[in-house]
Amino acid sequence: MLKKLISVCLLLSPVVVASPAHASLQPRASSLASNGLVAEFLSELTVRVSRDRVAPTKASRLYANVAYAMFLASAPSDDALFKKLDNVPELPARAESIDPVVAALAAGTSVARNIFLVAAARTTFGEFRDRILRMAAVNLSATDEYESISYGISIADAVVARTNTDGFEESKKIMAPDVKGPGIWVPTQPGYQPAIDPGWATLTTFFNDTKKCTLPDPPTSGNSSSPFQGAAEEVATVAKNLTEEQKSIARFWDDSRGRTGTPSGHWLEIALAAGLEKNTDAVTLIRAVAHMSMAVSDSFMVNFGEKYKHMVERPITVLQRSDALWSSYLPTPAFPEYPSGHSTISKTAADVLTSYFGEWKFTDPGYGLTQESRSKFEVTPRTFNSFDEAAKEASISRLYGGIHFTFGLTSGVTLGACVASKTL
Repeated sequence: MLKKLISVCLLLSPVVVASPAHASLQPRASSLASNGLVAEFLSELTVRVSRDRVAPTKASRLYANVAYAMFLASAPSDDALFKKLDNVPELPARAESIDPVVAALAAGTSVARNIFLVAAARTTFGEFRDRILRMAAVNLSATDEYESISYGISIADAVVARTNTDGFEESKKIMAPDVKGPGIWVPTQPGYQPAIDPGWATLTTFFNDTKKCTLPDPPTSGNSSSPFQGAAEEVATVAKNLTEEQKSIARFWDDSRGRTGTPSGHWLEIALAAGLEKNTDAVTLIRAVAHMSMAVSDSFMVNFGEKYKHMVERPITVLQRSDALWSSYLPTPAFPEYPSGHSTISKTAADVLTSYFGEWKFTDPGYGLTQESRSKFEVTPRTFNSFDEAAKEASISRLYGGIHFTFGLTSGVTLGACVASKTL
């Protein structure tokens, strides 16, 4: 029945259009307990991102657009976050009979199914989506269920239309800067892969001012008076003396493609855990997750803009000039060093989440990994006193992995804080 209902809703074309300031609604009693369904759906996304080997940049775009649709479908008209967002699409009018959480789940699941990068995922996701929607709407009348799902799908249509004009397809045609010389990034071991996503910074951001965040020029390896060589020597020293604890931290925050839901998915799981432990109502949880996911997506764009602006070589390139057999503990990603992406997006996520949940102490079991993967990659739970403490460890993990200089880490943290501040 629900599949037929959704199919009918997809055919509807709302004729009344309103500004983002649509009717203010409160979640019903039946939806106040549905934060678990919100978390189940979004956690499922991280599983599919890992299974389908979605790249970190593309995963951040997926999470952000899904959460964006959920926010638009559930947010009250006077929500201050609207003023921070850029180019919010015109939205259909929302009737008082519409349940905001059911509408949000309909919107999010529909966007996910439309923009999954692996075609097969769109098919297999259908039954999961139907079950989530059926459970969320269990206490609604047939009419209210229909209208809530129909409204959510109309929001999804608007968000999917945005994804068709956000520059994603055009970014694939952009090549890395054709520059060579001392200190300039070159492909590295193990696969000597060409530069990944050099055009990512050209995508449309979610927030108005995040692209105003920039960094100063980094030190250069060609200048003997710069701290660059000392930074490389630090990486070599740390790599030579890695403790088991440092190795464990490097593996814990690796979040590589195909192993986890990627770094943004890791932080998404942390956000969901915080919301559930604090018994946050579903609408507020959706807002927090959407805010963080959109900020992290912007953070990736800004970070990659700086990476390809400065084109700083990786530690392995510097250190193999004097020791051809030197290798990093973690595989070196195929894009420039400065600044660290983990440092940037982790700081952004931590600052946004702190604004919602405060100084939350939590244990992270290795979010985004199955129990089998946790055993295979020797990932054990870690406990943090705050989101910021977790972000700091995520940052330093890249030094332990041998893939970033300290100045890349500290600059990443600075950039991530700037991005977060533009959204708060």
